[in-house]
Amino acid sequence: METKTVQVPMGGRVEALSASGLSAIPPEYVRPADERAGLGDAFDLARTHAHDHTVPRIPVVDISPILDPAAGTTTRRTEECVEAVRAAAADWGVMHIAGHGIPGDVMDRLRAAGAAFFALPIHAKEAYANDPAAGRLQGYGSRLAANASGHREWEDYLFHLVHPDRLADHACWPTHPPDYVAVTHDFARRVRGLASTLLTVLSLGLLGPGRADALEKALITGRGDALPLEKEDEDLLLQLKINYYPRCPQPELAVGVEAHTDVSALSFILHNGVPGLQVLHGGRWVTARDEPGTIIVHVGDALEILSNGRYTSVLHRGLVNRDAVRVSWVVFCEPPPDTVLLRPLPELVTPHSPPRFTPRTFKQHLDRKLFKKQQELDHQDNGGGDHDAPPPAVQVQATTN
Repeated sequence: METKTVQVPMGGRVEALSASGLSAIPPEYVRPADERAGLGDAFDLARTHAHDHTVPRIPVVDISPILDPAAGTTTRRTEECVEAVRAAAADWGVMHIAGHGIPGDVMDRLRAAGAAFFALPIHAKEAYANDPAAGRLQGYGSRLAANASGHREWEDYLFHLVHPDRLADHACWPTHPPDYVAVTHDFARRVRGLASTLLTVLSLGLLGPGRADALEKALITGRGDALPLEKEDEDLLLQLKINYYPRCPQPELAVGVEAHTDVSALSFILHNGVPGLQVLHGGRWVTARDEPGTIIVHVGDALEILSNGRYTSVLHRGLVNRDAVRVSWVVFCEPPPDTVLLRPLPELVTPHSPPRFTPRTFKQHLDRKLFKKQQELDHQDNGGGDHDAPPPAVQVQATTN
């Protein structure tokens, strides 16, 4: 049987490549051999391990006790909730959040709006195209940043800031479907509230009662003290990325998104029910199961820094499959890029627990991470145990579930 291959120009869209009927992916999408352990068709992996109870599962945490209006005082249920969130953030760096208070119809409308945008012809989506080479990352594209190794990811995406609205570039927001702006605004507003709730719970898990606002204050102002915010315009930034993973004829050779940790404080994820998320836990790749009604939450680098490594920025990647398009909606919750100095909270630094991270702004952290990745690719050197970059793929025992 003849294998059909197609060359795609560097500015081309993966959606068009997938629709071309190729039976073998172009070489620039083939991952290096040391990254392929554990790769495969996401549906095949999910089916194989659906009934295997010996493999670990990403924790599911119900936070409704914290959101209960009667939870003004500490109860056993709220204490158990705080401990469950703390343990998941420390051990896994990822969890499924149930009881989060965001109505199912709000999430469904968000999914429908994103799906309707990606159902447009490619030429219509190109009206929102970004230009990473010119520093314009927001908009419709096929990768957020150049991969210095030359390997490409099997995805297209739409990326733009959603909160605070005064900073948003509304030219990047689709006008079709007509309700895209309204439903995205509504979801972003609710996620902003959920971020505060989780940061409160995570602060309680680190520092106990009386310091519930420590992490949010540190992310917004660079201080973890009890002083009120000084400016009305001080706030966290929320960035939305809708990932679109087309069908792939060779999922054992490709990834939708390569292994990485998020630079954010927290990342909130919805998806369309198609499997694909994998996280690294205990030296093995764990495939996320579908937990209906939940929102997946990742701990990112900024929170790992503030917690002095007590919370884990989770290494994760996205699989692809032969049979179905996967779509995920990710909201990255980030500190202001230039005005906040990220460093471990003072209470977490002791003679027995020295600071594991040097102070840096969010932008400095991002620039340093990208630079270190370039260094690793050029020199096969990961910097001697620095906590700012994910471990090299060759150090990972990759078994899936």
